[in-house]
Amino acid sequence: MSFTSADFAFAEPFLGSHAIAEGAVTERALRSPLFTRLFRNVYVASAVLVTHVLRCRAAALLAPPRAVLTGCSAAAVRGVDLVGAYDPVELVLPESVLFALQNGVHIRRTSRGCADSEPWQGIQLASAPRLALDILTNTKLHRSLPRVVGYLDALLRAGEVDVPVLADYLKGRRDNGIVRAKRALRLADPRSESIPESELRVWLTVAGLEPELQVPVVDEQGAFVGRLDLAFPERKLAVEYDGDWHREGDQPQRDEARRRAIRALGWSFVIVTKTDLYGAPKAVVASIRAALSRESAA
Repeated sequence: MSFTSADFAFAEPFLGSHAIAEGAVTERALRSPLFTRLFRNVYVASAVLVTHVLRCRAAALLAPPRAVLTGCSAAAVRGVDLVGAYDPVELVLPESVLFALQNGVHIRRTSRGCADSEPWQGIQLASAPRLALDILTNTKLHRSLPRVVGYLDALLRAGEVDVPVLADYLKGRRDNGIVRAKRALRLADPRSESIPESELRVWLTVAGLEPELQVPVVDEQGAFVGRLDLAFPERKLAVEYDGDWHREGDQPQRDEARRRAIRALGWSFVIVTKTDLYGAPKAVVASIRAALSRESAA
């Protein structure tokens, strides 16, 4: 890539060394608040909002042509946001291709030749089945089984992948982590409306509790009262995840009014917060198991 001082655009990631050589910017300016350093030798104007996709484009400036953007990074490029702006950019490379390690870039190696992909930004972009495979099998990023199922649910919900195609794609593979990938596919359900909701469902399911999803509640006249994210209808126990947005505006009042109407029909609620789910998921499971026992004894 070449630059001239006349047409150089700082709104896109650029190689600092190239920009200096072309006279578009000085080394001193690069170190100033005018620019944000994305990776070693890669910058963007500080006024530009840093997103994960922007950092993917930045990483593409450094990566060799045979590098494949994959996993959650490829999902972001395809329009499904699963991770934050500064989460690692995920690449897969053939074992024979050299690439200097960079902070903020996660690299997996493959001996199976080029991963299923298409050209993108001078490198390659993983196909939807391939990025899903890499999400489900990558244990080096320390993502739990419930978390990767949540990611898969989001991909299914967005229509990026579907269960039969992905099941066929996984068939016969022997990649590290393939057993977990197949288990995650069995647990997937696109009816979950958020990643945390998926995680909560999976924590309960692997513990043997198996809640139902999106359960409608009607009153004695058959009128619709509300829908429950997760529920155990036989025990009339609802389990709901309240993320940060549930504390915004009039949402707390709306939530309470809805739950009050459902409680009047004999239901009980267990409300799980972000702190609960990510701080002590096993304690959450134990509290729901105890609530089910109480409802059974009542």
